[in-house]
Amino acid sequence: MNFDAMMPRDPFADDPNDPASFLTEDEALEPLSDEERPHVEQDLKLVTEFKRILRPRGIEGIFFMCEDCEEFHYYEWDIMAANMRATLAGELSPVHEPSLRPNVDAYVPWDYCLGYLDGLEAK
Repeated sequence: MNFDAMMPRDPFADDPNDPASFLTEDEALEPLSDEERPHVEQDLKLVTEFKRILRPRGIEGIFFMCEDCEEFHYYEWDIMAANMRATLAGELSPVHEPSLRPNVDAYVPWDYCLGYLDGLEAK
């Protein structure tokens, strides 16, 4: 399945004022270290499993508290996976627009997902 085709078009595509165009070489994405890569690969596998198990139960993705803006951010499974694949490829994450009014009840923290899978394995 081509998840990139499921991503909305980059709102800055062909825009000469694309904020990413103002990044300097110093701000370019650093490649993953040999220690970081297996962790991101494992997280990508987990996101795939979370989606498979939790989406049929009405869970659409993950939320977390952003330390920069002190607000919750909501990420759908496919956006999380696309961000991780971009990181593994040494690319910036694709631009995405968050939902204006996400159904906050359809998003859970990462630790909830891990606990849910652990509970299934304990059966």
